[in-house]
Amino acid sequence: MKDCGATTMQFYLAFGVGLARQLDIPGEHLEGVEDAIKFIYELRNNDFSKIAVGDKVAVIGMGMTAIDAATQAKRLGASDVTLVYRRTQDEMPCTEHELNIAKLDGCKVIWLAAPKEVKGDNGKATHLICDVMKLGSPTLAEEEPIVSGRTFTLEVDMVIKAAGQMPFQTLVNENNIENNNGKISVSGKSSTKLAGVFAGGDCVNGGREVVDAVQAGKDGAAAIVKHLFGPEYILESELKPAFNN
Repeated sequence: MKDCGATTMQFYLAFGVGLARQLDIPGEHLEGVEDAIKFIYELRNNDFSKIAVGDKVAVIGMGMTAIDAATQAKRLGASDVTLVYRRTQDEMPCTEHELNIAKLDGCKVIWLAAPKEVKGDNGKATHLICDVMKLGSPTLAEEEPIVSGRTFTLEVDMVIKAAGQMPFQTLVNENNIENNNGKISVSGKSSTKLAGVFAGGDCVNGGREVVDAVQAGKDGAAAIVKHLFGPEYILESELKPAFNN
């Protein structure tokens, strides 16, 4: 990708973060271990009767995607759905409201647990071994949980990985787009280092709410208009409301 400053063609990059973070544990590639993103995509694009779901499902993670995958698995007919999260409820990325929805659907939660290994039989997942975790220093909110040395095992026939998403680092590097570990770097609200190339949304912030993506789109549109017509151009959104006396 090159500068587009000398042309009227402008580019706005908003390709999100779509690469599922892998667990990097033994047995991760057994049949029955699925990415939450793929699972939800299949739900959105196919008849429910065509979606394969296990009877005993473990969902790794506690973000919005994890909650979505867990509730959908339960509603599709799984008899047992357990969310496994390596921190406590105080550190969970989902909202209390979302957690309550999962609980109302019958999903269980195990806090301070991290996947260690998926065991299988004839190539199919049968058990999930988890490390029991404990929190590190209470003075450091981002302190990594510590493995306690104890483990437990869940009987499963499906494991859904929802441990977060990764930016498209290879994509941005190959196109010479300045980035921070795959997240596109912008100045102001949406301008990249390449003239005429703007970016916003999850590919910049790493993944937030829908309302943030909507606002990023508005900021990007405003930046493009200013780039085409000059910084002195007054946008309608910048006009102060006039009141009649």
